[in-house]
Amino acid sequence: MTTEQDTLKKRREDVDGAKAMEPVFKAREWWDGDTLRRHQEEALGDLVSHAVKHSPFYRDLYRSRGIGPGSKLKDLPPVTKSLIMEHFDEVVTDRRLRLEKIRRYMETLREDDYYLGEYRVLTTAGSSGHKGVFLYDRLLWRHLHGSVTRASRFMGLPADRKMRITSIGAGNPLHLSYRRAISREVDHRFYQRLEATAPLEDLVREMNAFMPEYIHTYPSVASLLALEQTAGRLRISPRVMVTGAEPLTEKTVEKIRRAWNIIPFNSYSATEGVLGIACTRHRGIHLFEDLGIYETVDEEGHPVPAGQRGHKIFFTNLYQYTQPLIRYEVSDILTLSPRPCPCGRPFCLVQSIEGRNDETLYLKGAAGGKIAVPPIVFRGYLDELQEVKEYQVVQHGETLRVRVVPGDGPGKRDIPGKIRNFLERELASLGVEAPSVRVTLVDKIERRGETMGKFQSIRKEQESGDVPSRNPVKNRGTVPKGKK
Repeated sequence: MTTEQDTLKKRREDVDGAKAMEPVFKAREWWDGDTLRRHQEEALGDLVSHAVKHSPFYRDLYRSRGIGPGSKLKDLPPVTKSLIMEHFDEVVTDRRLRLEKIRRYMETLREDDYYLGEYRVLTTAGSSGHKGVFLYDRLLWRHLHGSVTRASRFMGLPADRKMRITSIGAGNPLHLSYRRAISREVDHRFYQRLEATAPLEDLVREMNAFMPEYIHTYPSVASLLALEQTAGRLRISPRVMVTGAEPLTEKTVEKIRRAWNIIPFNSYSATEGVLGIACTRHRGIHLFEDLGIYETVDEEGHPVPAGQRGHKIFFTNLYQYTQPLIRYEVSDILTLSPRPCPCGRPFCLVQSIEGRNDETLYLKGAAGGKIAVPPIVFRGYLDELQEVKEYQVVQHGETLRVRVVPGDGPGKRDIPGKIRNFLERELASLGVEAPSVRVTLVDKIERRGETMGKFQSIRKEQESGDVPSRNPVKNRGTVPKGKK
């Protein structure tokens, strides 16, 4: 058997293995809250026991703090991406795994190979400036693939319906969206993979020829496609659209509704194993809490109650036994809903995702020090401007440069002044000293391949290194997530 044949055989085995898990996954979706919590506690205990026994990193980390397998979640010290990567060889529980060798393998990876015959190697997009390397053994991958089928149930799609699917995401086999799409191809006859970095006119041409019924892509790509459909250049009739990896705004939801008369299902996923999807009620994103534990916390790591914005989350992947991620810090700014979903499922709801806390910009304060300006200050205004197709805010020292792709309507000349005046007033009200905002109209904003085609609407050109003196924005509202 050739290497290619062996890889295809394993991919089919993984798909079949994921299907075998479906009855278990389906039953869990209707557990009561107490049953779900007991499951999490038992799974956490098993994971910690395995980590202490087989991971030198966790054994030393927990032993130095007197922590054993029976310890409560809150007693376990959080870990960061940089810490996991710095101690990679001690974190992993398979002693054959060495980061140096894995990195060499990554340089030559093609399509969907299995490292050492059993691991998929993935990396994060690195849009925050720090790339991570993460491993999926075959059982963990089956959990991931089974979650795709689960998502279809949440969206009310029939299990036996094979739709024509277009996936627009990363073109790099080291990225989750690419490998997940390849896995789905084994089980689907009609599947189209396109790259988010491709020219828009190429995407339009390919999709017009394929005529997808189901589209999975980034919200920013969905927004552009909706405008192409409204303009008559894109001529497709999708029944389902799933968005993820970027904040989804009401403006984008409305564009999609106008173009195809559908409401997108927003999803939440990360290479580390974060998984969630909206259901047919569109009240938020259900986190798959049977597969992971999600803690919304503030800057100091203290719990934040549902209904209030967190600064970051601690995520525990309950089925990642090769590279344990226990209370792993994720920089996403989430607000959990204080109310359960009317659909009756026990999984908690993400009410909004505003981006990452590393998108917070720090500007010189009028009273000294630095003022923290969170992403909601920009997104809450710019995302809803009808005259704006796309934008990007880049901090250069104490100056903010806003690049804007205007819409097709009139009044383009007024856009720079309108945006500049608003942002300067808003920043001044937060205590920023003499805020400087420069707005430039551009034809398009390039997507960078090194960030897997994800769109960075807010970023720093350089790091100031200063510690903010205060954060003036406690809760200025949230970016809606498609609730209707």
